[in-house]
Amino acid sequence: MKLRIQVGLNIQELRRSRGLSQETLADRANLDRGYIGKIENAKHAVSIDKIEAIADALNVHAMDLLRPRS
Repeated sequence: MKLRIQVGLNIQELRRSRGLSQETLADRANLDRGYIGKIENAKHAVSIDKIEAIADALNVHAMDLLRPRS
């Protein structure tokens, strides 16, 4: 699986498990909601800085967003 797809799915799974909307996650990470959607759908390659912001907003380590899915 391409890393872009893996990261998007990890973000989506963690966001949903916390009961957060894309808009809430975007607000917490200081990003645009549409950008979050594009990341989750692997339409946009996310930078390391944005991965850190999203991880902080989800209260996880940035590496958790990069881990292979089981």
